[in-house]
Amino acid sequence: MLLSGPDSDWSSSLESILKQIRTPYVFIWLDDIFPIEKINPTNFADALDFLIKQRGKHMHMLASPTPEKVTADGQYGIYEKGLPYRCTALGFWNVSYLQSLLIHGETPWNFEVMGSYRSSYADGFYCTMKPLFSSLHVVEKGRIFGDASAYCQSHGIPLATKDREVLFSTFRLRSELQKLYFNSVMHIPWKVRVNIMNVFRKLFISY
Repeated sequence: MLLSGPDSDWSSSLESILKQIRTPYVFIWLDDIFPIEKINPTNFADALDFLIKQRGKHMHMLASPTPEKVTADGQYGIYEKGLPYRCTALGFWNVSYLQSLLIHGETPWNFEVMGSYRSSYADGFYCTMKPLFSSLHVVEKGRIFGDASAYCQSHGIPLATKDREVLFSTFRLRSELQKLYFNSVMHIPWKVRVNIMNVFRKLFISY
């Protein structure tokens, strides 16, 4: 177990932990997302081996966002320079490169947006075309999803619900609609999306 010291913010704590790691690559996971099936160690090792051979910087554990390029064997996707959301907190990371991207004060969600901007001109970003394993999103904005709570109860997984509200249909529906909207937008080629945003910036932002 590696301790980060006094907690200030996510990126600062992560930086403190990374300074204690002596391996060149690390797999990062967030504790509000639970793995819900047995992990195949061969698939896990193959993904890391691919990233090391490519001298890659980051690999998503699933194809989100959808990559425009795929390796010849169809196993891995390649994220081009400039693609939005190609940085995620989850997944394999080259430790030294991840350290160079971190800025104190950011949350994992800040990092996914701003880290993607900061890495816009770097190669070495990949994803697995098939998820490495299934997972369950348990907490969002400090509140527990009702279906996640039910899953944990049925599988004997204890949840600390004293300080977290358990939310049911309305909140989950809104969250799912937001995801549907996000995924629909992500199916638009990213270069088209960037061009549209640039047009809006020119129309509505004055300098």
